[in-house]
Amino acid sequence: MEHRHLVILRAGRNSLHPTWLDASRPRNWALYVCPYQPLQLPTDSVAGVTVGDVIPGPKWSGLRTLLESWSGWRGYDYVWLPDDDVFAPQSSIDRMFELARALSLDLCAPALHEASYYAHYSTMRNRRCIARLTGFVEIMLPCFSRGALEKLLPTLASTSTGWGWGLDSLWPKMLEYRNLGVIDDTPVLHTRPVGGFRDAELGRRVLDESDRIMADNDCRQVHTTFAAIGTDLQPLALSPEALAARLVDGWRYLIDANPSVLPWIVEAQRPAAGWGAYPVAGTPAGGTRHLP
Repeated sequence: MEHRHLVILRAGRNSLHPTWLDASRPRNWALYVCPYQPLQLPTDSVAGVTVGDVIPGPKWSGLRTLLESWSGWRGYDYVWLPDDDVFAPQSSIDRMFELARALSLDLCAPALHEASYYAHYSTMRNRRCIARLTGFVEIMLPCFSRGALEKLLPTLASTSTGWGWGLDSLWPKMLEYRNLGVIDDTPVLHTRPVGGFRDAELGRRVLDESDRIMADNDCRQVHTTFAAIGTDLQPLALSPEALAARLVDGWRYLIDANPSVLPWIVEAQRPAAGWGAYPVAGTPAGGTRHLP
C-alpha cells in the first residue's frame, strides 16, 4: 500500500508505538520515530518505519528541530504528531487518515477512547457522531494536512518550554476555525494522566507560556462543536438546540461520571457573538455554510 500519510512520533523508551504496527497487513502511513532518548524497540525491521537520530528535549522543541531540518515530511498529504503514550490499532490510524482526507480536514485528531485520561471533554469520543467539526484540536494528537503544517510550523518558535501548551488555541484561529475536526469513529486510548510535571517550577513556566501565547495572539480555547458528521460523511442538518442535544446524548457517559461536564457542553454550544455562521469542512475559502 502506498504511504500517502506520515506519523512522526517523539518517542521515549516506554513508547507504545510498537503496538500500532501489524506487520501482517498493509497500512496507508509511514512511521518516522524521532526519539528523545536512545531506544531499544523492535521496530527497525518493520517496513515503512524509520528511526531517526536522538534529539533530546520536550516534544515540540524536538519536532521543530526535525521539521525545520528534514524536508521529507513535505512528500506526504497528512502528518500526524501524536504523543507516545497512546494505544492505537493500526487499522484505526489507517481509518483516521482516510476520514481526514474524505472530510477535507486541515487540522484534526482522533477522539480519545472512553477509558482514556483526558483534560478536555471535547476531545473525548462522542458516541452519536462519526466526526465533529470543532474549534479546538488538542496539542496531544494533532494531525495536519501538509499545507496546514507548512503554515503553522513557524508557531513552534513560540514555545520555549517545548511543551506547546497554548498552540492548540492559536492554530484554530490561524486556520479561521475552518476544516478542523475530531474523528469519533477512530478512538485511541490515552494511557497516562495529563498535566503532570516533574517539578512545580516547570509547571508554572508551561502555564505562563500558554497564557502568553493566547494573550499575544488574542485567542482562546473554543470547545464549540460546529457540526456533527453523519454516516454519509456529511454535516447533519441540525438546529443549534438539536445539535447540543445530540452531543449531550453522545457524551452521557462523561456526564454520568462527572455531572459538571454538562454545563461545559451547554456553555460551549450557546450561540455567541461572532458564531452565527458555522465553519463547515469543504466550504470555499472566505465562505460559510449556515446550518438550519
